Formats: sequence, C-alpha cells, structure tokens
Amino acid sequence: MAEHEHAHGCEHAHDCEHAHVHGAGAEASCRCSSSSSELVRFSVTAPDDLLRRFDEQIARRGDVANRSEAVRDLIRASIAKEQMRTPDEQVIGSLTMIYDHHTGDLTRRLDEVQHDYTDEIVSTMHVHLDHHNCLEILALKGRGERVYELADRLLGLRGVKHGELTCAATGQSLGL
Repeated sequence: MAEHEHAHGCEHAHDCEHAHVHGAGAEASCRCSSSSSELVRFSVTAPDDLLRRFDEQIARRGDVANRSEAVRDLIRASIAKEQMRTPDEQVIGSLTMIYDHHTGDLTRRLDEVQHDYTDEIVSTMHVHLDHHNCLEILALKGRGERVYELADRLLGLRGVKHGELTCAATGQSLGL
C-alpha cells in the first residue's frame, strides 16, 4: 500500500472527515465532506515549466484564489463546452491542431482518421511551424455527432500538443 502523508489544506472553515483512497496504480486522493459538495483531493503530474506558466497566469489574472480553484474553473468550462454540443444538428466548424510530427507514427494515424471522415472534412491547411511542430486546420461540415467524433479522435492522439474545435450550427439547423 502506498504511503500517504496528509497535509490537510481544506478550504472550508469546518471540521472535515477524510477518506483516503489508494488503489493499485492509482493516484492517492483525499475526500473532504462539506455541506454543499464533496471535495476530492487528487494529484496531477505536470512539467515544471508548464506549472510555472499556469501559476503566473493565475497571479496575472487575479480572478481565482489559488491553483485548486483555477483547476476547478477549467473542469467546469470543459463540462459546459461538452454540454453545448449539438450531435443531432448540422454544424460547421474548424479544428485547429498543433502537433509534433516526429512523434511515432502520428502523421500516418492523423491521415488514417481523416480518411474515415472525408464527408465531414471540407478543406485542410498544413503549416510547418519549425523542424518538429506543425499546425493543421480542418474546415468541417456535417452532422454534429460525426464532427465531434472526428475532433475527439484526432485530439486524442499521442503527439497532439494542443487542439481546439470551434463549431456553430448551420442556418438550416437554426431555421433560417
């Protein structure tokens, strides 16, 4: 069993009961009960420079009290974005990806996925940013379910460093 030293830093001004969860190969977590919602402490592994830049952004913006609140905001935004998906509507959009084309067979895998969605891909643009990194932009059109599925498959590939799908409903689905 993994050792767990608990330095309690609960953000609530009340006594918390703690349940420590350790699983084989799992991250340790600490659950703090509160009257509104249960907080779960978990660990995240990130490169030093990424964490430093995140902390600088938090300090510069000044709109959250600490790193935990900033992470909670990111999680809420991700959930809200997911709820805005319109799988049954016709959508148009763009998918922007930055990736390291030297990562394994990423280029081949990107091509394979894209060839499964030729009806949804209207156009692509590929830009060499430097010796390792590429920017790829796909113009997309089709049933939301297929467009979102395509984006999820591409953005989930190892070697894709950043990606963003931006979609809007077409005039037809808006009743125009």
